[in-house]
Amino acid sequence: MRQITIGFMFLAFFATSSVYGCGCGAGKDMLKCDYYVKRAGNMAYQSSCESYAKVVDTNGSYGKAAWYYLLASKPQKALESAEKALEQGHMFAAEYAAFAAKILNKDQEAKNYFMRFHSIVPNHEYVKKDIEVLKKIYKKVDFTKFR
Repeated sequence: MRQITIGFMFLAFFATSSVYGCGCGAGKDMLKCDYYVKRAGNMAYQSSCESYAKVVDTNGSYGKAAWYYLLASKPQKALESAEKALEQGHMFAAEYAAFAAKILNKDQEAKNYFMRFHSIVPNHEYVKKDIEVLKKIYKKVDFTKFR
């Protein structure tokens, strides 16, 4: 019985490794991105954001991927993932699409996405926190129109 249990644990580990590229690397990448890039503003860890975004994008979590692509300074990929999330009915992704479009200088598209987001989430106080994070990464982008 013990050998069967160990065998299943071994298989589970390698099944996870094949899906994510390594056992728990995706979780570590998420934590590194959240701590170093999002909280501390240390852009040296943006590769962790991109690695995590790729994993969740591949797994179909397009809205989450969009946010992490933004943190990785990949606004075009963020916009593409956000649009996929919106197609699936995940309306919160309109916020990420708006940010990505704004960063890409697509102001009218950004406005349309933000109005779409605002129509379903009228109290969007947490957007201010997201903007503060993005201002650390995209220093030349004026996010004031989102307030």
